[in-house]
Amino acid sequence: MANSDSGPLVDPELDRALSELLAQTAKEPISPRLRELAHQLELALAQARLRDEGEDAS
Repeated sequence: MANSDSGPLVDPELDRALSELLAQTAKEPISPRLRELAHQLELALAQARLRDEGEDAS
């Protein structure tokens, strides 16, 4: 994965695959801690996506 000045670039295919995986976790009986970690990952991906979109607009 390539890096920019602000961190790693988000690969759209990886982003899509992780989003699908996160959607599956909502349907599975998993521990509350693992569910919280999945939520944190989802937020981190959203922030990276917003940061990348902001850099593209510059």
